[in-house]
Amino acid sequence: MIDKREQILKATAEMIVEHGLQACPMSKISALAGCGAGTIYRYFETKQDLVKALFDDLITKLTAACTEGYDASLPLRERFFTLWGNYYRYVLANPCQRALMDQLLASPTICAEHRENSLTVLQQVIGQLLDDGKHQGVFKDLPNELLNTVTYGSLSMMAKKQQQAPEKFSCVSCDEEDILSLCWDAIRR
Repeated sequence: MIDKREQILKATAEMIVEHGLQACPMSKISALAGCGAGTIYRYFETKQDLVKALFDDLITKLTAACTEGYDASLPLRERFFTLWGNYYRYVLANPCQRALMDQLLASPTICAEHRENSLTVLQQVIGQLLDDGKHQGVFKDLPNELLNTVTYGSLSMMAKKQQQAPEKFSCVSCDEEDILSLCWDAIRR
């Protein structure tokens, strides 16, 4: 059974994905969540607090998905393919979560400090992977932010395109292994 707080977060996510953040008044969120607007304010003082909590919830789920089965003691390539393969499968299987992430990352409600704090655990894992790769001479000696953006951006856009036009990406050569290999090759020396 979904609790009321989760119901509110789910309704907010659906509203943002469908209508955009600016077109989501608390009255519409409460109607979709099946509760009164006052109930939302028991859990979240403001709409900004609600949006921040939604972002935190999204990042918690994303981090759990990305790090599932990840072992920092494994060889670099295997870690890269595990972490980024998990990410890619997650955003493919959860198009609403991917779209929500796009909107929330672009929202001024999620300030840089909040974004960094929420992403700390995932960024630590990615940072260690990239640092190890540079130390081993496998990855280009470029800032982690750049290497991460190339991989994250490529996989996010590929998932978005696959969701929008699956017929264009149904070929055998467009499988996950090939897509991850393109990302690996993009940051490799």
